Amino acid sequence: MASTVATTERVNWALEQLMAGRGSSAVVSEMSQRWGITRRQAQRLTKRAHQTLVQDLDIVERTDMTAQLIALLMASAEQALKAKNSGAIVGISRELRALVGLGVDHAPRLGTTGRFGRSSWD
Repeated sequence: MASTVATTERVNWALEQLMAGRGSSAVVSEMSQRWGITRRQAQRLTKRAHQTLVQDLDIVERTDMTAQLIALLMASAEQALKAKNSGAIVGISRELRALVGLGVDHAPRLGTTGRFGRSSWD
């Protein structure tokens, strides 16, 4: 059985990998090889890391996160305009539209009370 320090180190490593965008299966495989532990133990540690990640995201206000994403997308659009990259501009525009709920696919529906034409059940 690993010490508390070793377990914490492994969970933190898994958390870093998940935050970098790696999939859980890849993290589990590399963790079991890196530290010579069973896949089951690596899965448990990766699950703890994932739970930490979810808890951290729950703390962040959804509105704040949306504002950050909009700012990032707008800055990216500015760079794409400077580079005359029309494909990137189209992709960024689609992401912005989906994020803020614009367009035909987000038209207000009868009987909805939520913001941007969405009900609280969406």
